[in-house]
Amino acid sequence: MFLLPSLQALKIFECTCRLSSFTKAAEELGVSQGAISQHIKGLEVRVGFEVFSREGRQISLTPAGAELLAAVKHGLNHIQHCIELERRKQHSNELVLSVLPGFAIRWLFPRLMAFNEAYPHIKISVNAVASPLDFDLYHAHAALAYGPKEIRSSKLSALFNEQLMPVCSPDFAHQHNLQPPLDQQQLQQLAELPLLGDESPTPPPYGDTWGFWAEQVGIDLPTDKVGRHSQSNITLQLAELGHGIAIGRTSLVMDAVKRKQLTVLTDIYVDNPCSYFLCTNPAIPASSALHTFTDWLITSSKTIQAFQLADVLD
Repeated sequence: MFLLPSLQALKIFECTCRLSSFTKAAEELGVSQGAISQHIKGLEVRVGFEVFSREGRQISLTPAGAELLAAVKHGLNHIQHCIELERRKQHSNELVLSVLPGFAIRWLFPRLMAFNEAYPHIKISVNAVASPLDFDLYHAHAALAYGPKEIRSSKLSALFNEQLMPVCSPDFAHQHNLQPPLDQQQLQQLAELPLLGDESPTPPPYGDTWGFWAEQVGIDLPTDKVGRHSQSNITLQLAELGHGIAIGRTSLVMDAVKRKQLTVLTDIYVDNPCSYFLCTNPAIPASSALHTFTDWLITSSKTIQAFQLADVLD
């Protein structure tokens, strides 16, 4: 005979544990405190043990209650995961993508309106997250990931090739007498200016993108000269605000350069050793919506490879 409590009782139990309060649980769930208390008492009768120790208005989980909570969380998460996956298998006109925040904000979002106008029957939503390949957490149909080319799966190909380039605001360039395009000797002087770095992936043995770029152009750049921020979008926003010089990737800076919010400091080409690639969720069959978006993405990203430093430095 099953002794499983009702789903409602388990949800109330999880909420009460999370908030450590009958009153707060009642407020979140929109019921009375008395109803919460009755459901918890009914749960304890059903399972045959106390889940909370009560001392006045204070409650705490009993050891048995803690074990039950772990099982409830696992069960509810598994149910939610199953529902998300099955729902997305059935809705072929819906597409959920997980994308790194920088690429989402600085390249994808400005172009999604064009996609929506071209394909109004496809409903697309984007998770701008730091770990786009975590399909268990975000339940996306596909992810736009970024990393070194040599560690990428052999089944995936780069969506486009791009360059790395130092950028700063026009005011910063004027303030520090930086007149692009800077030659190699002038680039060495950048080490004396504020440099903005981030934690974007780089191939070993380089600690960051600045280190790779400096070696490619043949300048000495001490690593302690580079500031550290969590995301490329942060460093580029700071560069636009005049806080220093950032290393930009073509896809992330091309729009700001065209709007003259950022200035490219050199015409020396440095190929990005990392790339973006599209990875599908193995738990969800590829839909016609995903195929349509993939074709659109490949076509639209051709403008990234067509971006020429010489054109913006004239």
